[in-house]
Amino acid sequence: MNLLRLILIGSLIRAGSSTIVQKMVVVWGTPELLDGCAINVSSTWDQCLQNCLKTEDCVTSVLDASEQCHLCNFKNVSNVQQTTKEDKVKVGFKVKVDISEKECPSGENGPTFGNQPAEGDASTTDESGKIQTYTITWTGSGWTFDKFSKSRCTVGFAFSRRATIDWCLAIVKATGRNTSYSSAPSLCKEKGTIMVMSGIANAFEMEGLSYQMCRYRERDSTTINAFADAKRTEECQATPKSEKCMSIEGFTTVDKAVQNFDAYEFFTDASAGATSGKQCMVMLGDIENQGKMDFQECESNFDYPVWGVICGHEAFT
Repeated sequence: MNLLRLILIGSLIRAGSSTIVQKMVVVWGTPELLDGCAINVSSTWDQCLQNCLKTEDCVTSVLDASEQCHLCNFKNVSNVQQTTKEDKVKVGFKVKVDISEKECPSGENGPTFGNQPAEGDASTTDESGKIQTYTITWTGSGWTFDKFSKSRCTVGFAFSRRATIDWCLAIVKATGRNTSYSSAPSLCKEKGTIMVMSGIANAFEMEGLSYQMCRYRERDSTTINAFADAKRTEECQATPKSEKCMSIEGFTTVDKAVQNFDAYEFFTDASAGATSGKQCMVMLGDIENQGKMDFQECESNFDYPVWGVICGHEAFT
């Protein structure tokens, strides 16, 4: 049997059954190409395998005849020809395994045990998050890859893995005009019916939106300020400095995955503007205050232009 071993190092796949993990299955084999595969300086073959397993978009690890480790990602992975021990080249395939099964997979030509196709997941969770899955098929002399890929987000939106939901968000800009808080949801839906106003759940999202504001400013030579998903409640308009009203509980929101203001830096504080009719939250985009949160009137009489809104949608699966 060509199979060397099933490496008992697993990575949990978030979506789907909690009993499905990914493991490395090692065979004697030679990839058709190593072009584009990253050379990984590892002291041992086991470390080479572990590095592939914990790298989201890695699909195979290869130990060449000179015992140098290569990590091949979803884009660059190539078909593998079966060889023998004498060729001294190993390939580790990242594949899904159901750990609820009492016995390890068995049969000839693993990872396609018994010549049955094997599946793997190389999806990414960085800002350009992609769903990347693949099926490995035995050909009689080696293994081929059938790959599927799609973006988790609408074009121009950044992916964010939140504690309770996978989310996509971006600043959507009106064309050369102010928007208003009441019209902001419609502006979001111009990008798609699934869009809603979005808050900011973590520092990663804040950094990404601040960067987008900077790009707008550089491209258009104008500052873009944008409504965020937060309108002060009537109760808190009267008592803005109470503990409740200084927290997210003092605001009406649509994006319920944002449960606090931990990621927000306020121009003053969360009570600002309440006594002067400024009840809607705005993210500032000028150089000095980029990313800070302020408050403006919701419909008009702004102290500065508000041309955008932070929009979001649940990530595609």
